[in-house]
Amino acid sequence: MHIAICDDEEFFRKSLIEQLNKYSIEKGLDFLYYEYKDGVDLLASKIDFDIIFMDFQMKDKNGIDTVSALRQRNNNTHVIFASSYKDVVFDSLKVKTFRFLIKPIEKEKLYEALNSLIREKSNRFTVLVRNTEQSANYRILERNIIFAQAENVSTLIYASDKCYKYADTLSAFQKELSSDFFFRSHRSFLVNMKYITNYSKNEIIFSTGEKALLSKIKYKEFQKTYFDFMKRESIGLL
Repeated sequence: MHIAICDDEEFFRKSLIEQLNKYSIEKGLDFLYYEYKDGVDLLASKIDFDIIFMDFQMKDKNGIDTVSALRQRNNNTHVIFASSYKDVVFDSLKVKTFRFLIKPIEKEKLYEALNSLIREKSNRFTVLVRNTEQSANYRILERNIIFAQAENVSTLIYASDKCYKYADTLSAFQKELSSDFFFRSHRSFLVNMKYITNYSKNEIIFSTGEKALLSKIKYKEFQKTYFDFMKRESIGLL
């Protein structure tokens, strides 16, 4: 993966590369790094980056203006802002920022952002479908999953094309998914919020007309999570 680090502090760039190297070794990934001290240099590059780590305050061109210029070129590279200025987080959302991390960057926050980003870029996972005769592996796009339902020690996955059977528990299946799209509405149901058209205090209704249970103890958490999801989707972050 090609990773750009745009920051006017050399110490921060080198420190971030050290953190990213540790992550790449743990995950078995290949990262190539490109350092830029300001937005002007980055915009002059012809490299197609997978990830850009962007500072907010720089001398010649600040981070918001730099990313805005990238977006005007129809460049949809994932951008992670890293800044000590907490009050600029809302400005960063206007240019479709994937994450905003506070300096100094905590390992847990960095790893969570990278895990989520890589899942979103691949946007797929493997589900193991078993029947009485054979086992088979299928690749299903996360965005095509409407909801999943527990069935004893297996999981039924209702996708836009058909229903699959995952040969493990719903909890195990949930760990394979991006937290940006899915919510555990009930011990027996996991829902993709992209397909929700309506809900009540005890059920969720999807665009297909299908329904999932919503636990009473999960209702308030669901409302908040769904509201945050809709807000992010409305400004193009999903």
